Amino acid sequence: MFKRRTPRVFLAAALSLALLAGTPAYASTSSEIQDELDELNGQRSSIQSEIGDIQSRIDSLEYEQANTMEKKQMLDEKILLAQEELDVLAEQIAIEDGYLTSLQEDLEDARQEEQDQRERWMGRVRAMEESSGVGYIQVLFESTSFSDLLTRLDLINEVVAYDEQLEQEYTNARTSVQTLESQAENIRAENEQRREEWKEKQSLLETDVATANQLMAGVEDNLDEYQQMMDQAAAWEAEVEALIAEKKQELLDAQRLEQMGGQAGVVNQAGFIWPSYTRQINSYFGNRLHPISGIWTGHKGVDINANYGSSVWCAAAGTVINASIGWNGGFGNVVMVMHPSGYTTIYAHLSAIAVVTGQSVAQGQVVGYVGSTGNSTGSHLHFEIHDISGMPVDPLSFSYP
Repeated sequence: MFKRRTPRVFLAAALSLALLAGTPAYASTSSEIQDELDELNGQRSSIQSEIGDIQSRIDSLEYEQANTMEKKQMLDEKILLAQEELDVLAEQIAIEDGYLTSLQEDLEDARQEEQDQRERWMGRVRAMEESSGVGYIQVLFESTSFSDLLTRLDLINEVVAYDEQLEQEYTNARTSVQTLESQAENIRAENEQRREEWKEKQSLLETDVATANQLMAGVEDNLDEYQQMMDQAAAWEAEVEALIAEKKQELLDAQRLEQMGGQAGVVNQAGFIWPSYTRQINSYFGNRLHPISGIWTGHKGVDINANYGSSVWCAAAGTVINASIGWNGGFGNVVMVMHPSGYTTIYAHLSAIAVVTGQSVAQGQVVGYVGSTGNSTGSHLHFEIHDISGMPVDPLSFSYP
């Protein structure tokens, strides 16, 4: 039987997740992000190792459960047979008890018969003692004729026969009582032995039933415990996988930014940096055929072809004048930042917003994430720059390092 181990790797993973999840993306270099990613991969390996160990224990417990089930089935069959034996024994005891009751009634009748025969026999003995002075010979000698002698002789023979009959009837009654008493005693002793046997078998039966139930309950409790551990491990693994995916995207953003010459924090003549890891443009500033309405309209910014969920960096330090979730006139989720230079930048169609209205932001700080909200046909960043008079200007009219 396995004992539960405290999954300390889960606690370590929880602490790491809490620390890594709170790290500001814009403040991390690709090297720092890689270190965090390596740590997360290590946590994932530890969790997967723990999952493998738990699964191995579950497999062993399931195998043990199957063996235990076979043992329980054998015990159940044994219990069934034992119960049948108990039923037969109980029925036999009931039958013998009934016979004993009937025998007891016969015994009472026999004892009464013995008492009656004894009283008749004793009465005859007393009569013989009272007439002991008159013998059979004297009676014969007192006969007056040969015919009277024969008559007297017949009477004497009848008296003797009657005396013998009384004695035999008393003896028979006494023997019958003794026989019945012996039978009753034997039946009582046998039934007592049967009752002791029944109690012993009943005790063994109860023990077998308890053993069978404990076998299954123990294995099932362990399985439930390890299944809960498996569910917990799977939940941690899913969280780590999600954070790894996020860190991979963050690493990609940082690497591409660094490959672009480290533009985050580098100020050109207008004070702006490029807001995305990529400079691939889907739609330029100026007149264009609108992809949804099919009408030629003036495009006030540029559409940057960026991956969904990738970071959007603030082009320059400033103050967030609008951070709004919703339709927003087709912009979808949008962030607007006013800069000390008098320019205003707009970041539209975001999947999520990372700042709030009124917040001061630094150059290169993440203000949101690329999405396709509002009036949009796919994942991209709509980027606008407005001058001090509020007029839109082509973002590509600025040079970016």
